[in-house]
Amino acid sequence: MLTVKDIHRTACEDGKDTYIDPSSGYQVLTSEALLKKGKCCGNSCRHCPYGHINVERSGDAHVSIKKPVMMNLIPMKGAMDVLFWSGGKDSFLCLSHLLENDKNIVLLTTFSVDTNRVPIQNIHIKDIVQQASFFNVPVCLVPIPQNSNYRDTVSAGLRAIEERVGANVTRICFGDLHLQDLLNWRVETWPQYEVFTPLFGRPYQELLELLWKSASQYDVSIHLSTEVQLPNAVLPIGTTYDQALVERLQRAGVDAMLEFGEGHTHVLPNRTMTNQSVSSQYKY
Repeated sequence: MLTVKDIHRTACEDGKDTYIDPSSGYQVLTSEALLKKGKCCGNSCRHCPYGHINVERSGDAHVSIKKPVMMNLIPMKGAMDVLFWSGGKDSFLCLSHLLENDKNIVLLTTFSVDTNRVPIQNIHIKDIVQQASFFNVPVCLVPIPQNSNYRDTVSAGLRAIEERVGANVTRICFGDLHLQDLLNWRVETWPQYEVFTPLFGRPYQELLELLWKSASQYDVSIHLSTEVQLPNAVLPIGTTYDQALVERLQRAGVDAMLEFGEGHTHVLPNRTMTNQSVSSQYKY
């Protein structure tokens, strides 16, 4: 007797959007049909390819996404840019630059399958999806299993983007500021793409002015997503990253843009902020 898994696989291979459940007689949507929607509907669909990311749950329930998946898909024509999106201020600055130039943009976010969070940045993929929706750009979530090959996994994500969007990736974009070794590695790792880093080498003062301007324009605020250690204090997760904090960092001898691993940031739309939204979104 065929299992539901077998029936579903056959339906997908035949290009069908639904199949009949042998036990209940109900019509069930396939994962391929759900992919066409471009987002999780929040209804706990049996074959949700988005790991039920929009289903209401209590606590920090685990989201299970097993392969690269596109969300917030919108029609595009011509070449497109893929922005490697961490959810922090540098990515946001790069996105602001791309949006000003009316580019076809898709965000690509890698995350740990164990935590559902962006490594190092400490941002949950639910927040990444909310950011993409807020900026009205598609996002490709790429799960990174332990001991996997990062280059091969990300390359699979780039291919998935091209397949779902139906356009070629011409540039891969990064919010890198000044780490030349990292930039060299990116160029060597993906020679088939143009690597675009519009922020690279620009003075901090110029970048900060652009950051405050963009934050005001898009009505977002920026907060620490990790703790930052100062000589005589620890800045907690959720601390607002603003001009006052930048000046405090500078007085403490800490890099103003946190570019040497001192800490990381999270860009939050102000319209979704609540009294508990900053501190409750992060966990170690």
